[in-house]
Amino acid sequence: MDAEWKRWKRRGQWIARLGIISAFFFALAVCALLDGVQSLVRTETNEIRMLAGGREGLAGPCPFQSPVPSDLTVSIPKDAPLTFRLEGFFAGYLIGNGMWRGELVCADKATTATYTVVASFRGMLEGQRFLVRVFADQAAYNEASPSWTLSLLGIYPFVLAAVLGGLALAFAAVTGYFAQKNTATLMSLGAAEIFRTQRLEEGVFVWCSALGEKLSPGSKRLILTSEGTPIGEATFVAMTKGTVCQFVTKTLSVRHGCLVLIAKPLETPSPDGA
Repeated sequence: MDAEWKRWKRRGQWIARLGIISAFFFALAVCALLDGVQSLVRTETNEIRMLAGGREGLAGPCPFQSPVPSDLTVSIPKDAPLTFRLEGFFAGYLIGNGMWRGELVCADKATTATYTVVASFRGMLEGQRFLVRVFADQAAYNEASPSWTLSLLGIYPFVLAAVLGGLALAFAAVTGYFAQKNTATLMSLGAAEIFRTQRLEEGVFVWCSALGEKLSPGSKRLILTSEGTPIGEATFVAMTKGTVCQFVTKTLSVRHGCLVLIAKPLETPSPDGA
């Protein structure tokens, strides 16, 4: 029986460590996710960031019912290393209005600069403006990014959040697996975890699972710490709903997570928690 208690105690220590690691990765994933959200908020809606040699899609509303390519004019500064290719017109996704779509291509040897590209339709006084930020290389792109994750680590925040979230879930799954095995071991030892306590004049009332046992009022059971060390005795008071035992004890140090030996084991655990 001592070996079973040692195995339960050792596994409980690993569960605590794995849980901390899982929580750590989850916290980092949330931070990366928040960084990605704040970078989107800080980016203007008409802002386009692209690398030299890269391609980015452009789209906007179309005021005509049956437009032709000549109705749309895309004005690009003469010194800009950019070219535009119209892909066509299509119906809007939400309210059915007309839309246009095209592709903006940047030259391979472009330098870091900012340009304003204007898309306008025939007869319209004002067009749709796009603020195009061109970066010569990935390092310049990362350094100017509103995302702290991308500027400091060179990793896109949502990608990092997905990786860290996956690690958090993996460690959580392993933690849950060992927790189930530890619960099964605890039940085989005849011990139940205290999930509620209430201090009254008569003593400290505690509640735990009955583990299918039928106890007589006044019968005593040993109380252990969460590490398996005996700290006192508890007297059985009543059974609630047929599955929950209520005990009373004079041991004031009892708290949530302590154990009650519902079914008396063959051997009493040693004082060092083995």
